[in-house]
Amino acid sequence: METKKQSRFHYAWIIMFCGCCIVGIQLGVFAYTIGNFYLPVSQTLGVGVGDVALYQTMSAFASALTFPTATKLMNKYGMRKVLTVATVSAALAYVCMSRVSSLWQVYLCAVWIGLSSAFYGGATVPGMINNWFAKNNGTIYGTCLAVGALVGVAANPAIAAVIKATSWRSGYLAIAAFTALVMLPVSLFLVTLKPEDKGMKPYGAEDGEKKENGKAAEHKVTGVPAEKAFKSPAFIATLICVPCFGIVYNITNHITTYASVIGLGATFGATLTSVSLIGSTLGKLTLGTFSDKKGAKAAITLAEILAITGLVMVMLSRSIGSWLLVLAVFVFGYGASTTSLMGALLPRAVFGNRDYTKIMSYTSMSMSIGVGLLSPVYGYLYDWTGTYVTAFCFSIAIAVVCILTAHFALNKGKKLMEECEE
Repeated sequence: METKKQSRFHYAWIIMFCGCCIVGIQLGVFAYTIGNFYLPVSQTLGVGVGDVALYQTMSAFASALTFPTATKLMNKYGMRKVLTVATVSAALAYVCMSRVSSLWQVYLCAVWIGLSSAFYGGATVPGMINNWFAKNNGTIYGTCLAVGALVGVAANPAIAAVIKATSWRSGYLAIAAFTALVMLPVSLFLVTLKPEDKGMKPYGAEDGEKKENGKAAEHKVTGVPAEKAFKSPAFIATLICVPCFGIVYNITNHITTYASVIGLGATFGATLTSVSLIGSTLGKLTLGTFSDKKGAKAAITLAEILAITGLVMVMLSRSIGSWLLVLAVFVFGYGASTTSLMGALLPRAVFGNRDYTKIMSYTSMSMSIGVGLLSPVYGYLYDWTGTYVTAFCFSIAIAVVCILTAHFALNKGKKLMEECEE
């Protein structure tokens, strides 16, 4: 026990690696490659792009309803067992998605994928990071998200190439195979939810105790009790703000389709998505640290302003040139990278660390429901108007809502935190 405490290598870094793998599958593979399937699937099934994009709603709702249960199951049966079952289930769901022949089958598989991927998303990785790291959670989680974006940089053009060379059905099979190959070793042998399960303390806890007696223990209970948080206007604002992060960023899933409809081609569109993900990677690496140093309010404001700037540049690129489009998606990707990062950090910034996991499970639910309800609007706006300009304007409006609600939640949360410390 004592040897473990004093070893230069802490198991928390293995947990960080596990977090990178989980986020890499959830975001880099499940989420960031989805845009490659909208157009070819809609053409095969003879339906609109919006109808196909609606399967994200089905999946998101299924995930949202499963988030609280997922946390309870992991605490009861152990993270390794539950995550292994979820991995096998997700892989099988994507295999079935590769065999669909009608829209209702797409939706059915989407629900299955959502139920399975709920164990990858929500409070799973943020909660695990929160348990294993006593400080710099934003930087650690931001690094996991950055790795997820890097996986997306590679996975997105790879899936696009598979679809172009064979079919979209093979693309889904590739996702199933990659999920099983990466996640099964992690879930079976490496992942652990709490340091106590291995007889250890969180990384950095002992340093805190040496500098100030009891500081680490106090850090864990600082904040607003969940019961009080749930009754506050700050909680309502947080529930509105968190899905806005995802809704803004979800326009990325339409970049490939946008490039196709303006005559640049799906291959160039996949390249644009990768450029956006490169920007996202840099954003997650830097904005997590920026949030730790300057606060969530400054980080959110900066990020959403950059996202808005990127979208304006996208619209201007039609008259200026495609080179501006490349720069635009990079800027947008950097700013909108707050989707998962701030979705996890905002609840802690507003309510503290006391009941973080409990509060986070509900904000994660709001993320899935909000993204599921409004993300398909992008596809339908294109179907109805014949242009993506209306979709870009909608995303800008949501970014403004994001800034306003975040500021409101953080201001109200600061007062709640002060009340609880009295």
